[in-house]
Amino acid sequence: MNRLALLAAALLLLAPAAPAQTLDEIERREAAVYEAWARTPLSIRRAVFVVGEPAGFGMYVKRATNVFAPTDTLRAYVEPVGYGWKPDAEGGYEFGFDVDFAIKTAEGVAVAAQRDFARLVKRSRVRNREFMLVLTLNLTDAEPGDYLLTYTLHDIAGGKTASFDLPFAIAR
Repeated sequence: MNRLALLAAALLLLAPAAPAQTLDEIERREAAVYEAWARTPLSIRRAVFVVGEPAGFGMYVKRATNVFAPTDTLRAYVEPVGYGWKPDAEGGYEFGFDVDFAIKTAEGVAVAAQRDFARLVKRSRVRNREFMLVLTLNLTDAEPGDYLLTYTLHDIAGGKTASFDLPFAIAR
């Protein structure tokens, strides 16, 4: 190593360490994230068909295919972003969704639909941003073919709405 490199290495060792991150700084930055979140339209970060019941946020096994047997359960893992929270009576927050679904054939013919299919509500002491939904449908006696499943989420706290599509097929 040449003398210049040794001198530079020595100066790095003598340089004062960067100040540690404080809890106040983390909270200030987190407040900025909540502010950006509130301005974000209700969006779907991830929506996939999964195998089994997810163990928690980000803890799922993605289904290898979107082709189902007529007796299979369609289970979707969904990560919404930009939803709101409303204060509850215990000093915490309530958040979640009313969910609608619609199924159409590949030709656009409506096969099934239901408003207020599910009401998925959580309560927490904090404004959770890691929140996932598991939406389950059983399509007993569905005809073989290609379909489009559309879910619509209605934010119970912020009044926002978002829809997303999951194409699937029933095996012939």
